[in-house]
Amino acid sequence: MNGGIAERPRLFTAKQAVGFVLAVVSIAGSYFIPGCPELTHEAIAACGILLGAVFMWFCGTMPTGVVGLLGCLALFALGIRPQFADAFSGYTSTTAWFVLGVYCMTALMQKSSLGVRLTKRFIMWAGADSRKLVFAIMLATACMSSIMTDTGAVALSMSFVLPLLDLIGAERGKSNLGKCLLLGVSLGALIGGFTTPCGHSLNVLSIGILEQTTGDTVSYLSWMVYGVPVAAVVLPCAWKALVHAFPPESITQDKVDELMSSQFQTGAFTALDVKCLVLMIVLPALWIAGNWIGMLNSTSIALLGMIILFVPGMNIVSWKEFEHLASWNLFLFFGGVLSIGGAVQATGAATFIANAFLGSGILGLPVFAALLIIATFLYLIHTVCPISPAWCAIFMPPLLVFAQTVGLASVAPTFMIVCLIAGSYLVPLCPAMNMTYDTGWYSFKDTSRAGWLASIALVAAAVVWVYILGYVIGLM
Repeated sequence: MNGGIAERPRLFTAKQAVGFVLAVVSIAGSYFIPGCPELTHEAIAACGILLGAVFMWFCGTMPTGVVGLLGCLALFALGIRPQFADAFSGYTSTTAWFVLGVYCMTALMQKSSLGVRLTKRFIMWAGADSRKLVFAIMLATACMSSIMTDTGAVALSMSFVLPLLDLIGAERGKSNLGKCLLLGVSLGALIGGFTTPCGHSLNVLSIGILEQTTGDTVSYLSWMVYGVPVAAVVLPCAWKALVHAFPPESITQDKVDELMSSQFQTGAFTALDVKCLVLMIVLPALWIAGNWIGMLNSTSIALLGMIILFVPGMNIVSWKEFEHLASWNLFLFFGGVLSIGGAVQATGAATFIANAFLGSGILGLPVFAALLIIATFLYLIHTVCPISPAWCAIFMPPLLVFAQTVGLASVAPTFMIVCLIAGSYLVPLCPAMNMTYDTGWYSFKDTSRAGWLASIALVAAAVVWVYILGYVIGLM
């Protein structure tokens, strides 16, 4: 309380109350539904708990991590997972701990001048060419997003973009350059986020569900082989669509030089910069080396990187600073999602859903056509209902069964679902888009005007590349 007056607890909003009521109805209703030969009572109840959690996540009833804990407690209290260790099994999974450990990369970027230096290089390359400047900012944000959280990359890029717009006297809501730069920051973050396993928390969740469902795992390098080429296609398409929809006004070299002198005075490399740079090279190298060296587990490397931050003499970050950077809510959330997903799998509900999905006629289609239909459906449903982790937990198991049935490498649907539901380019509802939308530099409809071509490029590139690598070549 810091000696101040305690903040008055906020009352439920109508949306939060609706989420809570729907969750109670879902959980209570499913608990009293008797089982049948195709679906046991426990399986129905597990699905009810998952649906109840989805309602509360969507309505923001409680923090996402608290909802995850509540779901685990319901599994245990209602006897669906009578052993406490089983009900909370997600919290002992490597996935949840990887989420926590990988925040070491965010700490390295934010505590050093490396992100500033990277952005400076791209802006110097673009110069006064406003179209090149938009591409430079998008590329810089994508690069940063590949090794840190999307929202962290957006925040870092915004800290350079907004002063530039103020410097040139751009008018909020009317400047095409402002629209391009702010939308470009969000698009770059979303595109860069699926290029590496540590680029987005959803990547980690999907890999965890893959391991939990099939026992397979995905190496750091294998994921990049899927993600980097798709990003290399989508990023230029998104940039082209953006500058075509909103032709950016020109800027003068004087304004760029002024920005360089006011915002990018980094000076010489400090000892802290050198330490952070070495770690940012070594950790990804170890992740990639894990493709051939079994002991280099992605989670153990992430936790090692986190521990190194606090080694005496390193002095990179304090524990208080790390507590501020790391998302404990995200850690609790992932543990909850994996625990509930594990219950859905263990009770046979996932198998029932998979059989219903595969019995819909999808197997009668050519693999490419089936992938295209699935990808389009996933992207559109997430656009109107942006609850990425819930869709991941619901659709991953049946898609993995589909992959096994048609001979598609299991990493293929795992990657595809992530890059398609990490964030829609059509509406500013996901966090990476909402952060820039909240600045007021572009409108809601501006998003779809600029994002429709990028959306088509994303779905097409993801399906084509997944089909080639996962089905034609069979690359795990």
